[in-house]
Amino acid sequence: MIDVKVESVQDLFLHELSDLYDGTQKIALILLQLVNEVDNERVRSVFQEHERETIEQIETVERCFEILGTQPKRMMCCGVHGLKEEHQNFVKNSPPKKLLTMFDLGAVAKAEHYAIASYRTLIEKANLMGQQECTRLLQKNLEQEEAMARRVEQLGRELGQQTIPEAVAAPDMEG
Repeated sequence: MIDVKVESVQDLFLHELSDLYDGTQKIALILLQLVNEVDNERVRSVFQEHERETIEQIETVERCFEILGTQPKRMMCCGVHGLKEEHQNFVKNSPPKKLLTMFDLGAVAKAEHYAIASYRTLIEKANLMGQQECTRLLQKNLEQEEAMARRVEQLGRELGQQTIPEAVAAPDMEG
């Protein structure tokens, strides 16, 4: 990891864009893992679609670096790293597949909202710097993230509505 002095809005923009770049690359890898972990075909399909979108988003962020005539700084996205650790700790407890799928949907929703906040602040800075092409590219990624967040949250609600009544009814059946 390289420590980079941040002394201007452009330095801050590059720092945050590099952080997002690292986080987005990690999310793409995590999504590949989650595809094999979930027990619901609809969820698996959405995660596969999201992984494809995430690869496109990485390319879009790379295009912003090209426009700015620079390369991403080597850094670790601590936010995504924390979400990955949270997932690993949960999996250690060997939860039932349905609950793991629900957890994974929640984890992806958290990652979406982290990315949404990142894109919004980057778009604001790109506008301040007059970087219209970067603004347009980042806006496209933001719209994809917002749409995916809505889909993941809806799936989470649907799965929860199916799973929670089963979990509540289970103790009554044993008694």
